[in-house]
Amino acid sequence: MVEPIAPEDSRLVFGNSHMVTVMVAIASRQGDTFSSKLIADATHLSPGIVHPLIQKLLRAKFIEFVERVPGERTILYRVRANPWWEAAGRYAADRSGLVESKAS
Repeated sequence: MVEPIAPEDSRLVFGNSHMVTVMVAIASRQGDTFSSKLIADATHLSPGIVHPLIQKLLRAKFIEFVERVPGERTILYRVRANPWWEAAGRYAADRSGLVESKAS
């Protein structure tokens, strides 16, 4: 069974208790572009928490800028190839399978 990653473990690895949650939400997009708002909505975290974490991922080159949505303030990003994303993607897939099996 896939156990949820505790905020304490996220803080230990990444220095922030919400980074793993944000990374798993991004990995769940399976390569689709995303915005800060989309990830905030998916994680139920406030935009004030999500936006700085996305900026950290951008500075660390885990993600890259794609475009600004014309006529909006929305900025789209995408994942850059990285072993951490592979791990986060596997975790997201395992969690998704666990949730589906519980619903059955």
